[in-house]
Amino acid sequence: MKIMICGAVRTPIGNYIGSLRDVPAYKLGALVLNEAVKRAGVDPATVDDVIMGQSYQNGESVNIARMSLLAAGWPDHVTGMTLDRRCLSGLDAICQGAMKIMSGYADIVVAGGVDSMSRAEFYIPGEFMKWGVGGAKDPKWGLMPRGHGALPMWGIPLFDRIQRARVMSQPVERYGELNSMMSWAEAAAKAEGVTREEADRWSLRSHQRAIAAIDAGKFDEEIVPVEVPGKKGAVNLVSQDEPPRRDSSLERLAKLPTVYPDGICTAGNSSTENDGAAAVVLMSEETASKLGVTPLGSLVSFGVAAADPSLTYPAVPASVNKALDKAGLTLEQIDLIEIQEAFAAQVLADAKLMGLTYEDMDPMVNVNGSGISLGHPIGATGAMRMVTLLQEMKRRGASLGMETICGGGGQGIAAIVAR
Repeated sequence: MKIMICGAVRTPIGNYIGSLRDVPAYKLGALVLNEAVKRAGVDPATVDDVIMGQSYQNGESVNIARMSLLAAGWPDHVTGMTLDRRCLSGLDAICQGAMKIMSGYADIVVAGGVDSMSRAEFYIPGEFMKWGVGGAKDPKWGLMPRGHGALPMWGIPLFDRIQRARVMSQPVERYGELNSMMSWAEAAAKAEGVTREEADRWSLRSHQRAIAAIDAGKFDEEIVPVEVPGKKGAVNLVSQDEPPRRDSSLERLAKLPTVYPDGICTAGNSSTENDGAAAVVLMSEETASKLGVTPLGSLVSFGVAAADPSLTYPAVPASVNKALDKAGLTLEQIDLIEIQEAFAAQVLADAKLMGLTYEDMDPMVNVNGSGISLGHPIGATGAMRMVTLLQEMKRRGASLGMETICGGGGQGIAAIVAR
């Protein structure tokens, strides 16, 4: 069964604690859900399920898929499910939605991802406080059983969910403490011989490609603007990606200190923390024909792979090989490729394992920038890159495209799409 991808849309990408910081994640989700079905010409009441990736869920909007569709005003009979495969989440949501249609358990699925890293929680682990709170009634919140409630406390850990997730994406007792994802990017650089200059050059390329795409209006068609509250009741419209830097240069990048004394990774050649959402409408070719929907492309195949979490990057070529094998294709047949840039070192290491030289990559890989320049709103990124890939394939008349991403915990995903 051929799965068609329709109504693909994304928000602009906001900087960490930037232009989108005052917009709750579920409102970003609601915005792209409504815009995706509008562009596809699909009635929300006919959607069988909504599947959204999110890596930084919090107590303010649990199950972001269901919360978003309800906030979008959709009928409450529409179901919603949230998944977390770290950086892979947004793309995996699309793959999971496709499988639901393939299996005959859905006709139309809306899939994508959302994360507001600006609004990610600080939290206190339950074992440090639950034993001493609760057992009371509150006039507003009602009964708080033992182990629930609130209590001013001191001398207890208060974790940043973003930073802590990097440590706890793999068991410390088995793999040691990875205090950042950058530790495996440095391992990639050492193992595959990636230099600081090469990483900085790739970073500059990413920013230059993203700025060129913005200036050419390439992203205009795929972005739905976000209304954000301004001063004195005003409403501002955010319609352009915030992260890309026009002042990037090799000289500026070379001056940035490495995070690890013996490493090559800097803030300049690594991805950033961001906010945003994206969604696509999935349906079978038969359903699309019946509804008169014009798809942007079709999902050909996908693959998920895993590797040692202290390395992670080998999971990308492994997932690519799975997707290619499933489709009966070779890498040489792919016209456009998105290799999500968690780090320049990782992209270049993955390219080497995939047998790609810089000359191979320059005309076809990340042609409009990626995570280093456009940012990385973790749970949304996979869906965002898919939206951009499909639009670029449309512009170029490309037949086959591929997206691949590595993620915390040592996993990788790849998906091949056709037009």
